[in-house]
Parts: sequence; structure tokens; C-alpha cells
Amino acid sequence: MSHKINIILFGIGATGSALINKVQKEKKRLEIENRIAVRFPVITNTTVAFFEKEGANFSWEANFIQFGIPFKMEDILLYVIDNELENVVIVDATPSLQLTNAYIEFLRSGFSVVSINENLKLLPESFEKGARFLGDTYGGGYKFITTAFANKDLAAEALFDGILQVVDKKKKVA
Repeated sequence: MSHKINIILFGIGATGSALINKVQKEKKRLEIENRIAVRFPVITNTTVAFFEKEGANFSWEANFIQFGIPFKMEDILLYVIDNELENVVIVDATPSLQLTNAYIEFLRSGFSVVSINENLKLLPESFEKGARFLGDTYGGGYKFITTAFANKDLAAEALFDGILQVVDKKKKVA
């Protein structure tokens, strides 16, 4: 039986797109070697989100263009609840300081958060300590990748590794 992971991706720029491509490329290996089934039920840019449709083929770029709709953070939380998604990993591949404010709600909802958002460096150290505490308390995980990457593929690789780390931690707790 596979451990299902639902990645909600914020940011489909160079790094976010590279992450999707990396996961798609590694999908079979993850299922066979790690017994992890990964999907992207929600993919967003700053104003529009694509919510996965039942039975639709995964062609994220075409689906995003064709079916993307304006969203609010509450829409994503409701989608997760309505679709009974488990093992949710929020991935922040944006430079949005506003999105970091939602981390607390995500962690309190039991989601894991993996971020490469460079604006986290601007927040006080207590923010990261609080995020780690909430992740541990509510059964999620928190990983902030602090290194700046000049290459989108290296950044995507770091995000991918961060996702696997929080998933592995969550599997050990379960």
C-alpha cells in the first residue's frame, strides 16, 4: 500500500514548474522504491488556482490555463476538507510575504509546509521556531530551505528533498 501525498503548490514560476516536472519524472520510482504516491490536487499562481478534477489527465499547464479560477485561501482549505485529502504538504515556491502569514493556519490544520520563500529570512527567528512547534504539535512538518539557488532545477531538487523529509518524518510518527 502506498503512502499518498497531496502537494498544494503555491508558485508556478521557474522553481514551481521545475518541481512539478521533477515529481512527474520521479513518480514511478517513488511508488516502487519509497511506496509514496504523489499528486498535485491544487496548483496556484498569485491570483489563480487549478483544483484537480476527478478523472482529468494530469497535464498541469493546459489544465491551469483552461480551468484555473481566482481563489482565496479559504477556497483551498475547503477543497482539502471537501475532498478529504490526507497527508497535505503545502509547498511555497513564491516570494510572497503575505503567503507566509497563512503558514500558521496550514500547520494548525495538520498540513506540512515546505518553503523556499526567501522572504522568510526577513521574519524574526521566533517565526520559524513557532512554525516548527506548530508542525510538531499538530502532526505536520515544517521545512524552510534557506539557501538561495541560481538554478531552478537545484531549487526544485531542494524542495523535493524537503518534501521527502517532512513525509518521512510524518510516516515515522504515524
